[in-house]
Amino acid sequence: MNRMIALWAHPRSRSTALERVFIERGDFEVFHEPFASVAFDERSAIPHDDLNCGLPRTYEGVKALLRSTRQRRHVFHKDMCYHCPDELGADAEFLLEQQHVFIIRETARSIVSHFAMFEQMPMDAIGHRALYDIFCRVTKITGKIPYVVNGDDLAKRPEHTVRKLCDHLQLEFLPHALSWEPSCPPQWMAWRSWHRAAERSSGIVASPDTFDDLPLQTHPHLMAYYRIHRPFYERMNQFVQQEPS
Repeated sequence: MNRMIALWAHPRSRSTALERVFIERGDFEVFHEPFASVAFDERSAIPHDDLNCGLPRTYEGVKALLRSTRQRRHVFHKDMCYHCPDELGADAEFLLEQQHVFIIRETARSIVSHFAMFEQMPMDAIGHRALYDIFCRVTKITGKIPYVVNGDDLAKRPEHTVRKLCDHLQLEFLPHALSWEPSCPPQWMAWRSWHRAAERSSGIVASPDTFDDLPLQTHPHLMAYYRIHRPFYERMNQFVQQEPS
């Protein structure tokens, strides 16, 4: 039977870079945030491009699309748990059909990156709490701790990180999938404005070591977001499956 791999993320976690690796592999049908079509529409405040991209607008419709695609190809989908937390949490059957990977990034960096894209972001959209809730749900129903990638590790050591992930998923590591021609894959068109840097990239690269936390210091609500979500990052980060360099 074909496989379904879910990459669960929070915004600005470098999940799109890891998704691009699976696009370049060529052996998966890749879906980019299909459940976002359930959470948002053209009237939503979140920056978007063309949301009329043919994806279903209901949770059950997206699930049916992923299942039907799996009948003919391996499926990889990347999404944010906060798009449909109640539905996912109550759908053990669907969760059990997949191999789960969770990706996290240090909370301050992800919040500042998110704020640069969308200053009106609500607290729930930071995403760490919803991600942790589904992480715990998957752990409970499978009896196993899911695989966790730290996005900063991915950026600093992409080959090492992707090799380890492939080993875990029992996939062949394909070196060619770590580089590509700058372009916008069709999967990204609905949310293209969020992925301009990824679109211009030709591979996964690390951010500068310096980090400007001024937005956190000058916007009290961002610091409140940080304090609420940081504990969930810390809980998940202890399960990151990386070896010392």
